[in-house]
Amino acid sequence: MPTNSNYQDHEWVVKRLKEAQEADHDMREQSREAHEFVTHPQGQWESERWSESDNKPRYTFDLCDPIIDQVAGAMEQSDFAIRVSPAGGDSSEQTAETYDGLIRNIENISNAKAIYNRAGRNCVTGGRDGWRIVQKYVEGDSFDQDLIIEKIGNYTDRVWLGPHEEPDASDANYCWVLAGMEPDAYKERFPDANPASVAQDKQHQSFYHREDLVMVGEFLYLKEEEHEIVRMSDGAVYSSEELAPVIDELGAMGIVEEARRTRTKKVVYSRLFSADGWLTEPRRSVFENWLPVIPLYGNFKVYEDKVTYRGAVEKRVFNYSLSREIEEGALAPREKYWMTHDQAEGHEEQLSTLNTNTDPVQFYNADPMAPGAPQKQGGAQINPGLRNISEAMRGIIGQTAGMFAANMGDNPGLQSGVAIEALQDRGDTGSNKFVEAREIAQRHTGRILVDAIPRIYGKGRIIRVIGEDGSQETVQLGQEIADRQTGQLITINDLSQGTYDVVCESGPNFKNRQNETVSTLTELGKVDPTVLELGGDIIATNVAAPGMKQLAERKRQQLFQAGLIPFDQMTDEEKQEYEAMQNQPPQESPEMVLARAEEAKAQADFAKVQQDAQESQQDF
Repeated sequence: MPTNSNYQDHEWVVKRLKEAQEADHDMREQSREAHEFVTHPQGQWESERWSESDNKPRYTFDLCDPIIDQVAGAMEQSDFAIRVSPAGGDSSEQTAETYDGLIRNIENISNAKAIYNRAGRNCVTGGRDGWRIVQKYVEGDSFDQDLIIEKIGNYTDRVWLGPHEEPDASDANYCWVLAGMEPDAYKERFPDANPASVAQDKQHQSFYHREDLVMVGEFLYLKEEEHEIVRMSDGAVYSSEELAPVIDELGAMGIVEEARRTRTKKVVYSRLFSADGWLTEPRRSVFENWLPVIPLYGNFKVYEDKVTYRGAVEKRVFNYSLSREIEEGALAPREKYWMTHDQAEGHEEQLSTLNTNTDPVQFYNADPMAPGAPQKQGGAQINPGLRNISEAMRGIIGQTAGMFAANMGDNPGLQSGVAIEALQDRGDTGSNKFVEAREIAQRHTGRILVDAIPRIYGKGRIIRVIGEDGSQETVQLGQEIADRQTGQLITINDLSQGTYDVVCESGPNFKNRQNETVSTLTELGKVDPTVLELGGDIIATNVAAPGMKQLAERKRQQLFQAGLIPFDQMTDEEKQEYEAMQNQPPQESPEMVLARAEEAKAQADFAKVQQDAQESQQDF
């Protein structure tokens, strides 16, 4: 890692960018070629072949887009869920669930699913894409900020990362992100700066009449900073800045300082620049430890100290060979009947419509010089070599992408279901590497979010969290509540405490899993009817139909009143109600109530007898 002072040297930053562009130029050109292949009208032709075929058939038979659709579509139909779990310190399952719900909310307001899917499709095509995470003010006059996942347009031409060997670039210390600005917008924002575009490494353009943009660079880098941390007697660890405002309150609770030390941390800074110089001063971000720019690599490998990658698209000669087949077939003489003048004499009019009339009989004259009926001869003779090339290319395109006929919905040999599944499994092996790439990239996204969330979403802030099923609720961060058993104040949803692990799991989307849950529970219920009785609320929750939510709530209330929901599976509201019920005196049985009523009646009768006796004595 270079010294931080280099990061303030504009000349060093521009020079290092050029070196990074040159080092990765061959891989970028390969990626651009793949994108041009499926995007440009002439992209699926070698330029030389296209020129040679001028005034000849130049047809395009796109066999690559269906493969891209197959691989990318499989990812788009799956769920890639970021999961947070406790790893140490004061972490807890409840706080981990809050992290999960908050991350789902961040993805929701960012339209992250579309960003992930777009990047995944581009990765399948060219082998590389990605996105970034930014911090933004919520809206209006609010000082609250949100973390937002943002797309990076034209990632291949606009993002360069510093040296790294991890597929998520978690070991990179700096990177560059280029963005195009309209000249008027550039002049308005940077009135004293020349519109000097940052150089790109792309040497040719596929399209004309593009917008005239000024390319501005953003340099993001990790800067080492020292800061003081303090461990308190309750085990909590604070930075000295966090501790200062609450030291008195903690002291009043008997919590005192135990130890203090200085540690080094890496903080992300960013700065805008042009080809001529810096455009802004360095800006400190909320991100630490990792750059908030996430790459998505297909077929990632480090070879000879170089990062290599590729997608599923490679140029083939299929269009050329098939176009030549069509040309030869179109220009070849048609198959014709051959006959003598004597055979045709008197039948010329009928014979002239031989290919179009519907006459059941054709007449001809017998000719001793040409015995027998007229014979059909000639016709198109297509070069068998071209046909072999076309068929070979058709198979190679699928095989190199790891796709087989069964994966594309084709069953050429009418194989059995087992055989088709075997072929599909082989095809899935070809697409699994792209699924794994998505998991790696989205896991790193989750790690960056978990690391930055406590610095954006502070104590007391009310946030929205989203459940896996799409349900929404609001929670208050760092809320203090009294423990019913001890009476002490405890803090819930304190995102600043504890450490957490992050994984990304891919699988069937939530709707499919709901259907599987209902089907599985129903089948189990046929064997053990108590499954349906105890899981009625779960079944109703997973049925996507109007009114099922209300039915699930009624069924759960019924189970709760019957005491059939374990305490550790109760919601917070149910636990409070349960504890309140435990503190109430036990309810008497109907038999006891009846006995008490009879006892009270007997006592009343006895009292009346005594009163009557006293009144009789008074009369005497």
